[in-house]
Amino acid sequence: MPGKYLSGLLCIALLNSCIEGRQGYFLSPNNSNSIPYHPIPLHSDSIHNALYINGGYYIGNANYFGFDQVSVGQLSIQRSNNFGTFQAYYSANINLGAYNISDFYNCHYRYAGGWFSSIPVVEDTIYHIPGHGKFFGSYGLSGGINIVKSSGRHEWRALGIETTIQNEFGNYSDLRKSLPDSAANVIFRKTLTVTLGLYTDIIWKSRHQMVFGLKFSGGFMLNSKSNYSQMITDIKATQNIFPLTYFSPCFHVTREKITGFVQLNFGSYADGFQAGFIYRLSKK
Repeated sequence: MPGKYLSGLLCIALLNSCIEGRQGYFLSPNNSNSIPYHPIPLHSDSIHNALYINGGYYIGNANYFGFDQVSVGQLSIQRSNNFGTFQAYYSANINLGAYNISDFYNCHYRYAGGWFSSIPVVEDTIYHIPGHGKFFGSYGLSGGINIVKSSGRHEWRALGIETTIQNEFGNYSDLRKSLPDSAANVIFRKTLTVTLGLYTDIIWKSRHQMVFGLKFSGGFMLNSKSNYSQMITDIKATQNIFPLTYFSPCFHVTREKITGFVQLNFGSYADGFQAGFIYRLSKK
């Protein structure tokens, strides 16, 4: 009997330790995926301005260790310009998707003394966020400008800066607003997100008029910490997640009016894969 009793306590301790190790970060679904690739005509081409329609799809993970899943379709209208040694783009977009929440239990612990010093004991109510799929959408504006160096069939958009402003809607944002502060470690309470980043894009044109490029971008969200609620008992630990950052390598290829791209996104509690096709509507 004592052996079974100790074995039971050990199982409880291990189970509680696993639960205690799980964190909850309910952030914006636009985190790390809000800046897909935007084409700009080559500096060496005769095209100075162009209008595009962009379509893409993103799928990825979010929250602590990727427990949640995010998928979103993206559509935008874009204008691009060449200004001598500068190039720029600006676009309006809309995104529609799903945020699938996994079951999450948030507990607060103290540790019993004596023989049970290693066993966490729940000291108040466990908050449960049930697993469920939530709809979300967003609309907004994006823009960027870069310095370009061109030589023959090669072009280097050496240094660029890009930003996006997105306003979220849907029942996933409604859920975040309704949760108490104690429900998770960090909860994003707002719907408006602003992202700022830097990028470089290396491009080369083949003899068969195919254009290939590698773009590397990275940045962070400008939203204030006051836009997030943080669990009081864990506020020192959660401060370490700010600012929310991202890094995105992208490969793109263009043939005449059509551009395709694949992009990886690595961000703060958000990683995923993005792909899309872009059609040039007009040129001037």
